[in-house]
Amino acid sequence: MIKVMLISKIDAVLSNIRKLITDEDLSVIAQAAGGESALDKIENTSPDILIINSGINDTDAINLAERITQYKPKIFVILIVEDMTVDVLNAANSAGVHNIITLPDTAKELCDYIHTIYNKEKSRLNALNENQRVRWSSKVITIFGAKGGLGKTTISTNLAIKLAEQNKKVALIDLDLQFGDVHIFMDIDPKETLADLMQDVYEPNIDSVRTYMTVHPSGVNVLCAPKSPEYAEIVSAERMQSLLSLIRSYYDYVIIDTASDFGDVTLSAIEASTMILFVTGLDISILKNSKLSMSLLESLKQKNKVRVIVNRAVEINTISVADVQKIIDAPIIARIPSDYPVAVAALNRGQPFVQSAPKSKLSLAIGDIADILIKGTDNFDIQQLTPKERRALIRRYKTKDKTLKSSFFAKK
Repeated sequence: MIKVMLISKIDAVLSNIRKLITDEDLSVIAQAAGGESALDKIENTSPDILIINSGINDTDAINLAERITQYKPKIFVILIVEDMTVDVLNAANSAGVHNIITLPDTAKELCDYIHTIYNKEKSRLNALNENQRVRWSSKVITIFGAKGGLGKTTISTNLAIKLAEQNKKVALIDLDLQFGDVHIFMDIDPKETLADLMQDVYEPNIDSVRTYMTVHPSGVNVLCAPKSPEYAEIVSAERMQSLLSLIRSYYDYVIIDTASDFGDVTLSAIEASTMILFVTGLDISILKNSKLSMSLLESLKQKNKVRVIVNRAVEINTISVADVQKIIDAPIIARIPSDYPVAVAALNRGQPFVQSAPKSKLSLAIGDIADILIKGTDNFDIQQLTPKERRALIRRYKTKDKTLKSSFFAKK
């Protein structure tokens, strides 16, 4: 039985939350309005889960959550907010509170969320207490390609948001240290960057790292690239490895957007990854570089992690997706269609297309990648589908991009 305590200044909110907790394995043992009376009840009842409702500009709720998180680490705090704004997320993260949601519409959603938080936090606490070797359940996914302009940042930003939409904790790291522009794609203005973190904090903990992250409205925690190319040298491969080892235990997914090179820092990300999403295209020069890169990854014993994404997969000449697999010799996890108007409009607005055009074919393709990752079907390969399944997939992604020939859909 999981013991739950509720805190809110508004009686109606307390009543609504209590009505949604219908699971027989959850027991609401106490409720309070806050303040010292809440602290007394927490001390006397020792709940497993503390649900705190935070109204607009409710500093009392944030302060209480911070005190419990700091001094009662065995009590897991869930903060229910009225509006999931960037300011609210930053305030909560600064207080060390990381389980933040708006009030779910159904009892099942809330009860499932409580169970998820309880199980994750319990596992983390056990690992700390027992000093046991952790079997990582999180995934570190590096987006890599052999040339610039392949759409790595587009895929990284949209995939991170799509995973966050599924209530996953997602960190996005811009590791294109000289010319990273994740912040432009997501329309965020970072006060601090990866270079600032490396320069200011020698032995970071998760709370100090989060102060250098910028929270996107989707909930994705973004660690941006240095603001100027000359600061790239501040970020070392050794420090990067330590950083990834730290943050991976606090996020379900760590997405890394990389430069198109095999520098030391990029290699550190590749080696730390559980999966490499290797972006390529149907262009002979791209495929030549992709094959060379794949040979290097094989020599580094990293090829088994590779899953290929064929971006702008419009077969307008003699090269097909099947040819890509023969040349690169790795599973193809996705083919993303070309839809220039949607992609450019999203970039110019600073709003990734999974948000600005959620029903577009591009969003469907990214959504399918996210589903594969969440379901754990990492060995999915579109070339292993039956001819009927491949035709259905092609129809699903077919766009009206008139800048490219429709012969894309004629092959196979």
